[in-house]
Amino acid sequence: DPQPAKSPDGDTIQVGGTDKRLEKLVRLGALQRFRNTATRTTHYGITKRGVGAAWSFGYPMNYVDYMAGLSLKRLYHYRMIAHVGALLISPEGFFRDSLGIEPVALEQLVSEKMMRATYSPVREMLKKKAEEDGVADFGRWRNAMLSSAEKAASEGRLQWSDIVESKPALLTIGTPLREGSKLKAVHQPDLAVVLDGDRTDRNAKNILMEVEISKKSWADYDSILATFKREFELGLIYERGVYFYIDNDVPSLLKRVDATGYNLIRDGKLTLLPIRDRNGVPLKNNNRVPLGGLS
Repeated sequence: DPQPAKSPDGDTIQVGGTDKRLEKLVRLGALQRFRNTATRTTHYGITKRGVGAAWSFGYPMNYVDYMAGLSLKRLYHYRMIAHVGALLISPEGFFRDSLGIEPVALEQLVSEKMMRATYSPVREMLKKKAEEDGVADFGRWRNAMLSSAEKAASEGRLQWSDIVESKPALLTIGTPLREGSKLKAVHQPDLAVVLDGDRTDRNAKNILMEVEISKKSWADYDSILATFKREFELGLIYERGVYFYIDNDVPSLLKRVDATGYNLIRDGKLTLLPIRDRNGVPLKNNNRVPLGGLS
């Protein structure tokens, strides 16, 4: 392989070596393996024993999904999200040119499941509140939290770089409920990259990411882009977004919807990128994703 993966200690791991490590973890019961005969793709998922082992080595595993019970479509979607995540943390710097970012630490990646976990207590609190005033409005709550955080940071009671860590539920986007509004009341991206470590003002550096394995409708993208435009204009949690895609119909439709007045692509607020393997080759639906692409 012309671009071998690098391990944390600087040594290189050839694809075959990575495969052997995965096989060993399967034998130890830390991973479970499933082969999709239709796509000839082998999926690996962590087991309860694997979660326990990770904890014992100091890796927190608070948000875990197991393969059992997942549909093939969701399993494929998870695989593509994991693939993008792996490219983001790879020392090869796969997004140095396209996004202008260096490799990130695993801790800087926040999955949709992690967002749901921090959003759920807020949702339950709002449900109880709705029993009193009849409204469970996450967007209104989020606006209040954003205003509170901005005020605290402006007054020096909170570091700008600590806003997301202090209120992780803010990574879930939400807009106040209004009749006839196309803005989404609640939206969790597939992945968030937290880049606020050196943030010193109200302008966030974080990036939201969507990993699209099939095309949505015009109405869906219209609602999502309207919500993104408002979010990026606020600028307190996310600076910009990325749509990763496999099906070329996705960027085609996104560009047409964006041109109706959002202009996020033109203004550098939304980037469209094909999902590529480690050698830079765009992936295609129903094609096998080589293990070498998961560096």
